[in-house]
Amino acid sequence: MTIQSGRTSRSRVAWRLVGVAFALGLGALAGETIEDRRGPVLGILAFLLYGVLMAAVMWSPAAMRRWSARHPVLDRLIFVPLACFGLLLIPALPWWGAALLAVVAGAAFVTFATRRDNPRNRRDKRRAAKG
Repeated sequence: MTIQSGRTSRSRVAWRLVGVAFALGLGALAGETIEDRRGPVLGILAFLLYGVLMAAVMWSPAAMRRWSARHPVLDRLIFVPLACFGLLLIPALPWWGAALLAVVAGAAFVTFATRRDNPRNRRDKRRAAKG
């Protein structure tokens, strides 16, 4: 029984490493795409953002879910840099325009999503429905 468990844990680690390598490859592709359009500094930042984020999710999805549940505002704030780098793919949009649009959209999104998931709001809605 222990031999089989050892093989299973080794195969899990192997699959996690494959997932991390794949995630870093996708991050490198995103960084290269941004680098071609916006320069090496933003390309490196895009690689770090996408590569590290995806690698962390691929290494331990359960740990990322727990972290996300413990830090709801920080979890939603990741929207801002993701939106910014997505907007940087639009060639006619200057970098400062992409940053400004991402911050404005992020302010609306984070406020709405955090307010919507607040346990106090759910409790208040249940009370209002009861009477």
